[in-house]
Amino acid sequence: MGPPDSGRPVSTVKITDWKRVSTAFEKIDTPPLNSIPDDISTIEQIDHAIGALTSHVRSVVEKCEREVPASSDRRKFPPDILELIRAKNAALRRASAYPTPVYRSRARALQREVKARVQEFRNETWSDLMEEIRPSHKGFSKITKALKTEGYTPIPSLKRPDGTTALDDAEVAECIADSIQTQCSHVSPPHDIAHINSIEKEVL
Repeated sequence: MGPPDSGRPVSTVKITDWKRVSTAFEKIDTPPLNSIPDDISTIEQIDHAIGALTSHVRSVVEKCEREVPASSDRRKFPPDILELIRAKNAALRRASAYPTPVYRSRARALQREVKARVQEFRNETWSDLMEEIRPSHKGFSKITKALKTEGYTPIPSLKRPDGTTALDDAEVAECIADSIQTQCSHVSPPHDIAHINSIEKEVL
């Protein structure tokens, strides 16, 4: 499909069908997963397992993505909220790197400020929508379709290591990969062989 009559390419965004992703993850008989040995005992095997799982997750997510035209009439946050969000993200990164009381307090304050401002904006947007809505509005058909949908189980939001919610597809995929890596990594310290030998001598 070529560009529209104006000559400018159509702006698109990628969306992910997370229900399809969830269904795909239920299939364990796949080449990437079958390549992982049942008994993992070496660092090389751990690295291979992490790589195979990460590749599998990325492949599944990519297969469940599709490009759609970006909505031209989508209501976006005003500049002041975007600036607040950028400041909040910077403060969270700073508090994560340097967890001092001052930085943590500043990050929490900005989180509260962003939450309050976003809620205020959404309330204003909702009020405007209610004033201009008509029976033919497409929102009615979407609500009807959603109410008729059966068997849908919502997937809880994923949390990043700093406690914030993963918002876009890249952050969600990164959270899944980090979780898999954590589960496959050694979490206990190495055994103290000398201490074990001394205990065995006393027992025996």
